[in-house]
Amino acid sequence: MTATKSQKLIDFQPSMSVSVPPGRQPNRPANSPKGKSLMPRVYPSATEGNYLKLKERYDLDLAVRVARDYVDAAILSPRDTVVTGWSISCLPSTGGGGRIFTLNVGAIEGAYMWKIVEHGVLDGYGVTAYVDRRTLETESGVSIDELNSRFGGEVLIEVATHAKFNGRAVSISAEVFGAGTALLDELPWKRAAAALADQLLAESDCKYANYHNPWLAEHILADTK
Repeated sequence: MTATKSQKLIDFQPSMSVSVPPGRQPNRPANSPKGKSLMPRVYPSATEGNYLKLKERYDLDLAVRVARDYVDAAILSPRDTVVTGWSISCLPSTGGGGRIFTLNVGAIEGAYMWKIVEHGVLDGYGVTAYVDRRTLETESGVSIDELNSRFGGEVLIEVATHAKFNGRAVSISAEVFGAGTALLDELPWKRAAAALADQLLAESDCKYANYHNPWLAEHILADTK
């Protein structure tokens, strides 16, 4: 990865944003009982329409491989915990609509794939995964600063600041290429991702089931280990 491509990880990565709490109904009919909607809200990220849009406009096969790589590494018994423990949204509005998917674990996101756009043209994809900092440093035998020095041209490692991570997580971001994910085999991110996901699943059920896309999830789980 060239220095220019490394800079893309900083320039084009959609930031984490606070989502509307699942189930919230901001546009309730005035005449509905106690101001509540008579019908549950259907989020676009949970629809077959968004799944088909991903298939038609972007690289669905690549997105599935990226998501499956994370699920295989981080989620124990993913078929048994889908929706209740983890969920995946398709073309969510998070990050200004720049994401391909967001994979949520418990009460927070565990990984997401995003679009790299230059001058209004899609120029590639990136992936960000959240992992347990202590496990990453223990498994690699060096500090986060040293890992950034060693792999800085290929990945970007940053301390995760969201309060729900409670200071224990870092994000690892990399550009995705056609052959598959770009998170390096030399970087022990899979064990670290599993360590963090185990904690998140133990702490909370999935808080974003309303955004879950069953069509994309089924595609991912079809060949999950």
